[in-house]
Amino acid sequence: MLYLICTPIGNLNDFSFRSINTLKQVDKIYAEDTRVAAKLLQHFDIRKKTNPFHEHNENEVSDEIIKFLKSGETIALLSDAGAPLISDPGFPLIQKCIDQNISFTAIPGPSAVINALILSGLPADNFSFNGFLPKKNEAIKKIAKKLKNADVTNIFFESAKRIGKTISIFSEVLSQDAQLAICREMTKEYESIYRGNIREICDLLKNNEIKLLGEFVILIYPYPDHRKDIDLNEDFCLHFLEYLSPADASKLIAKITSFSKQEVYKFLLSISK
Repeated sequence: MLYLICTPIGNLNDFSFRSINTLKQVDKIYAEDTRVAAKLLQHFDIRKKTNPFHEHNENEVSDEIIKFLKSGETIALLSDAGAPLISDPGFPLIQKCIDQNISFTAIPGPSAVINALILSGLPADNFSFNGFLPKKNEAIKKIAKKLKNADVTNIFFESAKRIGKTISIFSEVLSQDAQLAICREMTKEYESIYRGNIREICDLLKNNEIKLLGEFVILIYPYPDHRKDIDLNEDFCLHFLEYLSPADASKLIAKITSFSKQEVYKFLLSISK
C-alpha cells in the first residue's frame, strides 16, 4: 500500500495522529525534501530515514517505489508542506499505480488551497485552483484576461518577490471592483490575511502594508458583468461623450460594463479624436 500523506503548511501541531501512526508503521518513507521531512519526523519522534522524491528524479524513483510495492512493502510519500501532487511531485507515480492495479490512499491534512479559500471571505461554493503563476509578465497578463468573465474564485500560489508585480498586472487588466484576498504565512505565528478590491490591495502594497516575506496565496473573484453584456463600440460610447469628458465617461462606463476604467478611457480617447 502507498500512503500519500498531507503535511503541515506551517504549524506542526496540525499533523494528524493517523499520519504519525502511519509513518511509524510503513516500511519506507519518500519525501520531496529529506531535510524538511527529517525535522517533521524528529518532532514526532519517528526514527526513520527518508529517501528523496522530487521533480528531478520522480520518474526514475517511481519505478523503484513500484517494485517495492509489488514486493509487499508499505510506503509513505510526503511533500514539503500540504498535499502530494498538488503543485508537488507524485502524479507519474499515481498513474503507474493505477496502470498496475496497486493500491494507494491519501491521508488528509492541512491544505493551503482550502485554508486560503475559507479565510478569504470570497465565494467558496465554486472555485478553481491554478497552481503557481508563471514568471513572465505576458503569461500572467494572458491569465488575467481569461479571468475577466470568470464566475468563480480563482486561487494561485505566488512568491513574495513577484506578488507586487502580479497584482499590478491584474490591476491593469481586471475591473477595479474585482475582489482579492492575499493569504500570507497561513497557520504560522504571523499569519496575515488582506482583503479588498484591486485598488485597495494595490494601495496596501504601495504603502508597504503587506510584508513581502513568506508563503503567499492569491485569491481573486473578478465579479464578471451580471448587469449587461455590452461591447465597447462607438455607437454605445459616443452618447456618453456628448455629456461627459472622457475621464468622467470612462468611470461611468466601467461601472456598467465588465471593462476596466483604463480600457474604456483609452478607447474613448481613440474615438474622440
